[in-house]
Amino acid sequence: MHNILILGARSPASLTWARLLAKAGHRVHMAESLGYAISRFSRYTLTYTRLPSPKQQPRQWLEQLIQLLVREKIHTIIPNCEEVFYLASANALIQQAHPCQLFTSSISLLTQLHHKGDFAQLTQDWPVSAPETVLLTDQNQFDAFKQQKFSTNKQWVFKPAYSRFATHTLICPTTIEYNQIQATPQQPWVAQQYIQGKEYCSYSIIRHGQLVAHSCYQPKYRVGQGAGIYFDPVQKIKIRHFIEYFAKQTQYHGQVGFDFIEDSAGKIYVLECNPRATSGIHFLEQLPQTTQTAIAHAAMEADTDLPINQLKMDDLQPAMHNLVMLFTPQIWRFFTKKTFWRDYQQACDAVWTKEDILPYLIQPVPTAEILLRAMSSHSSFLAATTSDIEWDGVPVAFH
Repeated sequence: MHNILILGARSPASLTWARLLAKAGHRVHMAESLGYAISRFSRYTLTYTRLPSPKQQPRQWLEQLIQLLVREKIHTIIPNCEEVFYLASANALIQQAHPCQLFTSSISLLTQLHHKGDFAQLTQDWPVSAPETVLLTDQNQFDAFKQQKFSTNKQWVFKPAYSRFATHTLICPTTIEYNQIQATPQQPWVAQQYIQGKEYCSYSIIRHGQLVAHSCYQPKYRVGQGAGIYFDPVQKIKIRHFIEYFAKQTQYHGQVGFDFIEDSAGKIYVLECNPRATSGIHFLEQLPQTTQTAIAHAAMEADTDLPINQLKMDDLQPAMHNLVMLFTPQIWRFFTKKTFWRDYQQACDAVWTKEDILPYLIQPVPTAEILLRAMSSHSSFLAATTSDIEWDGVPVAFH
């Protein structure tokens, strides 16, 4: 039995981890810079600590994190949101103060994966690679791109190299001006060839280059352009083979998600990488308890044999964020789908379980906290969900 610290308690993925680990016999501690994250109210959460924002107060965040590690005798830290980059950046300092296992890779690898241009370059010789991707860091590069590429018969997608939820993504604009992009060396953009086809996402747990668990799904309903809220399980062997190849090539350690597109000819492209937890983790809760326990032990304990790592996605139900499905301002768009209510009834909620109902009931409270944050910062609700933990490639100074 170990003391496990989960960071990013605002994420439903953290709630899933708490349930998996506690049922496997571990003691689960939570830490977060929000006061009322949903995982705080889980019966499986032993302690909850509110930390400073790692983005706005990195030194104070690290100091209080180390105090928590020492106080609770933490064995392993599992980051689920973008605090993973701050954690990896602080690895050496953490090990000096309190040696423990970080369930994440090095900051150099995470940076390469998080940067959409660098990740695309990394995949170019792989069996599944990114579409043609052009890095834009200043006006001159943008002008050269418009002259050489944008006038061809290809369609392009423009997005910041560091971004989330596709909030700034421009999909196939017929005209494009630099003031819509404003790329700089510190805030680069990428132009990526648009591929029309079926979208897929993956979620994987990898231990030092070996696949522990893997799921694949289609984001059938979204909030805006990016954030999926309904996850339809699919079986895609080519995607699983890509994950195995990626794990072996990079010796990745931790959680990772990818976005893919499959064109009409059946060719699969990888679009981007999310080196953190994604919503595919929720499928693990549909597995038999013995399998859940085996996955939890294999991820946390280096001397544990790896379990069978391929979920039979065809045997699983869709997963969804129930309340978001029903109360998102875009609900009118969902009603235009004739299958909406059938889809809704077929899915399992990602938060609800009868053994641990309080996180489901309390959801309006963390929602209100984020809404107040959005109002005070004059930002969108979606931006406010990560404004205190997001990382855009700037090296972190903890002193």
